[in-house]
Amino acid sequence: MAGRLPNHPATPHINTMTDARNRAGANAPSELVRQRRMALLLVRLPDKTRGWLFWLREPRQKWLRLPTGILLMAGGLLSFLPILGLWMLPLGVALLAEDFALCRKASARMLDWVIRRKPHWLGIAPDETEEDAYSRIRPLIPPHHMPEMSEQAGG
Repeated sequence: MAGRLPNHPATPHINTMTDARNRAGANAPSELVRQRRMALLLVRLPDKTRGWLFWLREPRQKWLRLPTGILLMAGGLLSFLPILGLWMLPLGVALLAEDFALCRKASARMLDWVIRRKPHWLGIAPDETEEDAYSRIRPLIPPHHMPEMSEQAGG
C-alpha cells in the first residue's frame, strides 16, 4: 500500500455527500445518498426511458420490477450473445435494489465508484458538488420520488 494517500477523496466535488461521512450515522443517510445518486443517474436518460424507470421503481410495481430486474441481470451475464449487453447487469441490480438489501449494497457500491471515477456520468460538472448537481435536477424528479419526501414520511 506504499504510495497511496490515506483517506483523501478522489475528487474535490464529492465532499458533501460521500458514503464515508454517513457511515458513522444511521442507515437512512446512506440510503438517502444512494437514492439521490440514482436520481442523478436516471435524469440523464432520455425522457421515455426515465419515465418508465421511475414508474418501475415505485413500490406498487414490485410484481413487474422483480422479473424485469432478474431478466436484465441474466441478459447482462449473457452479454456475449447478440443484442444483449453488459449494461443490463447494473440496471438489473439497480431495479432489484429497491427490494433486496444485497442488491442495495451492490448498487450503492456501483454508485460510489461512479461518483469517484466518472462523476460526469451522473451529470456532475467538474466545478460542481454532488449536492449542487442534485439541487439542479430536482425539478426533473417526480414529486413522489424525492428521497427527502419518503424520509420525512418514514420519520
